[in-house]
Amino acid sequence: MNTDAMSRLHGHIVRFCIINGLFLLILLLTGFGAPISSLSLFALLAAALIIPIGIVSIVMLYRKSEGGLNVTIANLALTGSLLLIIGILGLYSYVTGSKGSIVLPIALTLLGVSTLRRIPTLRNDAYVAWYQSFSSSTTISSGETEILTMCPGCSSILAVIPSKLLPTDLCPNCGGKLVSIEEE
Repeated sequence: MNTDAMSRLHGHIVRFCIINGLFLLILLLTGFGAPISSLSLFALLAAALIIPIGIVSIVMLYRKSEGGLNVTIANLALTGSLLLIIGILGLYSYVTGSKGSIVLPIALTLLGVSTLRRIPTLRNDAYVAWYQSFSSSTTISSGETEILTMCPGCSSILAVIPSKLLPTDLCPNCGGKLVSIEEE
């Protein structure tokens, strides 16, 4: 993936986190559409704890701050797990004869699964390398340290030693040059 595609993916993930947080806030304000019970009390307390983490993770991810990926992964894991648990318990409650709609538990279950499916994207090596390239504390040393970088042609991840990289070096995957004329 090129940088533009990574930027679009990053924007998609930020928007997904914002919509997920707003949905969780709406559910919190409506009491999850259920009468007060131990399940709804658990859901309310968990959502009240997850929403501040969600706000922090969205801000950190949007600013591409160091540690933002880890906070966002934790936020998505907690939010997805909460939605999945509440959805499954709602489905169980519906099956055992409780009054209420089956639509909300199904929607919560699907949203929980969808939220948990975003975590592997955030852990993808190419995305992590792209994200960390914006970190102010990540600098390339001029020594003999091996670093991970992406090929400018095919975006495959390569381990290189910057001080030993020559203009004639080619990508083993696409055969394109790893160093452009301007970088020499």
